[in-house]
Amino acid sequence: MSIVFHPSWPVPAQTLLRRAIDRHGGWSSWTRLESVSVHLVALRGFLPWIKGYERSFQLARSLTTFPTEVRTEFHDEGGEPARAIFDRGDMRLRDPDRGVGGRRTESQSLDHRRTFLGRRKMRRWDAVDAHYFFGYAFASYAALPFVLPGLPYRGAVATRRGIERWEGVRVEFPADAQVHSRRQSYFFDDGGLLRRNDYVADIVGPWAVGAHLWRDYTTVHGLPLPARRTVLYRVGRTPVPFMTALDATFDGLEVRLRRQ
Repeated sequence: MSIVFHPSWPVPAQTLLRRAIDRHGGWSSWTRLESVSVHLVALRGFLPWIKGYERSFQLARSLTTFPTEVRTEFHDEGGEPARAIFDRGDMRLRDPDRGVGGRRTESQSLDHRRTFLGRRKMRRWDAVDAHYFFGYAFASYAALPFVLPGLPYRGAVATRRGIERWEGVRVEFPADAQVHSRRQSYFFDDGGLLRRNDYVADIVGPWAVGAHLWRDYTTVHGLPLPARRTVLYRVGRTPVPFMTALDATFDGLEVRLRRQ
């Protein structure tokens, strides 16, 4: 199976993205990719603080995302069944405390994004909200840059990081896509490695304008994975270095590939 580009992609942009796909393990790795797992070591930044991290919600520390299925499973320590499951927009959350008769209880929210409409997106998060946010985010991250060729191309972008110049593309996702926002920009270094992703976190609000830096890469089964993700508040295209919306570090990065 070869890469198929949306008709809107010009040749130079196709060349840039082909280089990026090769750098991220190649198209054959994408067709075999089953899951990506990470363990959360630390989470900080003004976004989780505002939304109630460790006050109105806790996060399961380990997650496994299945990008081609748009599903993410969250696990506590000890190898018990998934505490929370994001599945194509739906959420299921198991109560970590045993209820009546020692049995676990489970809550469900179908099409959870609808609960953020209007002023409701200003609320402090509970556990369902938080696992929804990180569930769809990681499912979409693990699918990059492989899903980009099939999306409408909306222009070239570029930025500088020190002496480096990062070239990139702007694309548009479908209205029902489980992503931060429909229009996003992706920046790659000279070798094709994804370094930055600009978006608006729609379920947070129009003020949640971020430049997401992909950092501290490690390679697992030929796929480079970032061990740190830093989201800086952005004014126009300019990140504000002292305004860290979110900073997360991970270990235990694992990749599972299907057999050919």
